[in-house]
Amino acid sequence: MSQIITVSSQAVSKLTTPRLLKGGLYLTWAASLLLLVVTISGVQRQRQSIKIVGNDSTPSIVTAQRLKDALTGMDANAANELLVPPGQNQEAAKGYRERYERAAERLVAAAEKITYGDKERKPIQTIQLGLGDYIAKIQQARDLHGRGETSSMLFAYRAAGEIMDKTLLPASDELDNINLQALEDTYTEQKLAASTSLILIFVSGVALINVLVGLQIFLSLRMRRTFNPGLLGASAIAVIFLYYTGGAFLSASQNLRVAKEDAFTSMHSLRQARAAVYIANTAESRYLLDSAFAKNHEQAFIKNIAQIAQLPNGQTFETIAAAYSTQGKNVDGFKGYLSVQLNNVTFAGEQKAMVENLLTLGKYVAIDEEIRQLERSGKHQEAIALCLGMKPGQSNWAFDEFKKANQKAFDINQAAFDKAIKQGFRDVDNFEMITPVALSAIALLSLFGLLPRLKEYSG
Repeated sequence: MSQIITVSSQAVSKLTTPRLLKGGLYLTWAASLLLLVVTISGVQRQRQSIKIVGNDSTPSIVTAQRLKDALTGMDANAANELLVPPGQNQEAAKGYRERYERAAERLVAAAEKITYGDKERKPIQTIQLGLGDYIAKIQQARDLHGRGETSSMLFAYRAAGEIMDKTLLPASDELDNINLQALEDTYTEQKLAASTSLILIFVSGVALINVLVGLQIFLSLRMRRTFNPGLLGASAIAVIFLYYTGGAFLSASQNLRVAKEDAFTSMHSLRQARAAVYIANTAESRYLLDSAFAKNHEQAFIKNIAQIAQLPNGQTFETIAAAYSTQGKNVDGFKGYLSVQLNNVTFAGEQKAMVENLLTLGKYVAIDEEIRQLERSGKHQEAIALCLGMKPGQSNWAFDEFKKANQKAFDINQAAFDKAIKQGFRDVDNFEMITPVALSAIALLSLFGLLPRLKEYSG
C-alpha cells in the first residue's frame, strides 16, 4: 500500500504546474456537477414525499373517514326517524338528507383524488353501488312505517343495516387503509431517502470545498500567491450553498415529521374516534328500534365506545380526564383512540381539547346507560325521548358536544399539519433555479481565478 502511495506521489510530482491547475479546474467542475445532480435529485424526492403526505394520501384518508361519518350519520337519522310515528321527527328526516348529501359529495371527492388506481377505485365503486341499495331499503322501511306495518318495516331496516354494516362501512375502511398504507410506506422510504440524499450532498459539497481549498493551497505554495480572489469567492459560495442546502433538507424533513408523526397521527386517531361514536350512536337508536336484537345493538355500542376509550378498572372518564389535565400523563390500562391522541399531544390548546373529548364522551356514555335503564324498566317512550333529545342532559345533545370537542382537537392538528406541509414545500422551493446558478458561479469563478495563472505559462 505504501508503495502505491509513493508511486502516486511521484507521478503527481512529475506533473507540470499547468497540468495540475487544469486538473484541479476539471475536478472543480466535476465536483460541481456531482453536487448539482445529487442536490436536484434529493430535492425532487423530498418534494414528492411532501406532496404524497400533504396533498395525496392524507386528504384521501380524511375524505374516506368523513365519508364513513356521513354513512353512519344517515343510518342513525334513519333509525331516529323510525323510532316515532310518521312525520313526527322532521329533524331526523332533515339530518338523513343532509348526511346523504355529505356522503355523495365525499364519494365524488374520493373519486376525483384517486391516486393508486384500482386499489382505490374498487371500494369507491362498492360504496357507490351499495349506497343505492341502502337508500332503496331505507325508503321501503319509511313507506312501511307510514302504513303502520311495523314488522315489515323492521325487516326492511335490518336489510338496510346489513348493507351498511357489511358493505358500505367495510368499503370506506378499505379506502382509508389503502391510503394509510401508502402514507406509511412513503414516509418510511422518505426518511431513508432523505438521510441518503443529505449524506450524498454533504460528501459532494465537502469534496468540492476540498478541491477549491487544495487549489488555493497549491497556488500559495507553488506560485507564492497567498490569495486567489476567484477561488476564495468560489469557496465562499460552496460553503454557503452547502450550509443552506443542508439546513433546507433538515428543515423539510423536520416539517414532514411534524406533519406525519405529530399532526396526522392525532388527526387519524380523532377521525377514528369520531367514526366509532357515530356507529355507537346508530347502535343506540337501533337498540330502541329493534328490541328483538337489542342485546346485539347494546354490545355494538359498548364495543365502539371501548375502541374510543377503554377504561381500566376503578377509573371513570372524569378521573382519567383529571389525571391528564393536572399531571399530563397516561393512566395505566387506558386504551383506545383517545389514549393514542392524548399520548401524542404536541400543539397549543390540544391537551385542553382532548380533556374535553374525554369529559363529553363520559356524559354521552352515562346518558346511554340511562336510556337502557329506562328501556329495561318498560319506559320505552321515556327512553326514546332521552335518546332523541337535544336539550342539555339528553343523548343527542351529549353526542353533539363530543363532536364539537373532537372537531376542535382535529382543527388544531389540521392547522399544524397544513403549516408544516406548507413550510416543507417552502424549504425545498426554487432549488432547481438556485442550485445551477450557485454551482455555475463556482465553476466560472474557479475558471476566472485560474485563467490568469494558466496564461502566465502559456506566454
